[in-house]
Amino acid sequence: MKALDTPALLALLEGNPRVRQLLKRWRGEEVATTEVNLLELAFVASRGSSRARSHRIAALGRLRRRITVLPVDSRAGDEVLRRLERAGPIPPPTVLAMLATLETNGCEELLTDDPRQIPGKWRFRTTKFT
Repeated sequence: MKALDTPALLALLEGNPRVRQLLKRWRGEEVATTEVNLLELAFVASRGSSRARSHRIAALGRLRRRITVLPVDSRAGDEVLRRLERAGPIPPPTVLAMLATLETNGCEELLTDDPRQIPGKWRFRTTKFT
């Protein structure tokens, strides 16, 4: 499974050619994100004029139907607790929930704009799209 974080999803919605090119390479792979990421995008989509807002929310709905959306569940919660017990860098709670969800669902690769923003060691690799 390959995953997109919020900046990658936003770039995809904005038509970024680099993200589209990477998704073509992933053809045949399951592409996912987390409910946390879509909630962040919903917040972004709710900004601006009502006409722009309705277009962005519609695009978000189409995106939701085209990719797998992973819920933050008890397995992710257990992974978060394990991470909090260890020494080392801890990301903000929403980022930690997203990463733990990807980890517990067997994500192999995460597409992001800045891999340095993904603290700690995870079983999946990160790929920079910018």
